[in-house]
Amino acid sequence: MPLVGRKNSSLTRVQPVFNALLNRDPEGKTWLEQLLQMASATTKAGEHPHRAGLLVETPEEVARDGVVFERRVPPPTAFLRWLLNNPQRMVVRDSVNLGATNRATTERRRKFFSTDPAERAEATAEGLRALEATGASGSMKKWWAFEGFTNIDCCLIGENLVLFVEGKRTDSVSPSTLWFSERSQLWRNVEAARDFGFSKGKDFAVILAVETEGDGVAALVEAAASLLGSYPHLEEPDREQLSMHLLGFVTWRQMVDEFGLPEECLVESLPV
Repeated sequence: MPLVGRKNSSLTRVQPVFNALLNRDPEGKTWLEQLLQMASATTKAGEHPHRAGLLVETPEEVARDGVVFERRVPPPTAFLRWLLNNPQRMVVRDSVNLGATNRATTERRRKFFSTDPAERAEATAEGLRALEATGASGSMKKWWAFEGFTNIDCCLIGENLVLFVEGKRTDSVSPSTLWFSERSQLWRNVEAARDFGFSKGKDFAVILAVETEGDGVAALVEAAASLLGSYPHLEEPDREQLSMHLLGFVTWRQMVDEFGLPEECLVESLPV
């Protein structure tokens, strides 16, 4: 197994640490609010505190995949709509198949990126109608879905708040998405957290969990630099409001020490 695979952040950090917390206290009474405070101490988010309440979706450990870990959430509707209205701002990396696995999708995308105004307008209108009909939740594998679903490393749902945890170890936050080079993975997830949280009638927040404090500081610096480019469809007040929901970062060592977790939660590497 390659070294990166052996140090997979989901299996060597995210799941061991959060399983230990959830197994000890499934409602998060003794750790959830403190986790939010720890992350908020690294940014200005502490000036606008987020209250999660008790956790309300905490299945047994054997059933957490797909619910707590690697939960699949739709892309933001507003950004899908913006992409459909702005093909000239997108990056086409595959000029032959246009990222498609079948001819029908390739042909629709060919029209969408066509230099013929009539073809382009027809495809755009078709995509916008389909988005309005199905919403982002129905966009998976559609030809017009130029931002895909994302698997959240750790999704915690409280009485008042949806919390997404972006877990990193040897990897870093991706600075771009497939079709839009300026869109940071981190800000995409913040916007996705907003839509997901609102769909459940809850507030939302995102935190980073990283290996070292230096990793966290660097990620926040990069996030600040990429905020404008990641949200071309939003006005400045909306971007600023969303940015307050990126609470900050914690380190894995900090979590183990603060919550008194077993050292075994910090898995050195997976078996070969």
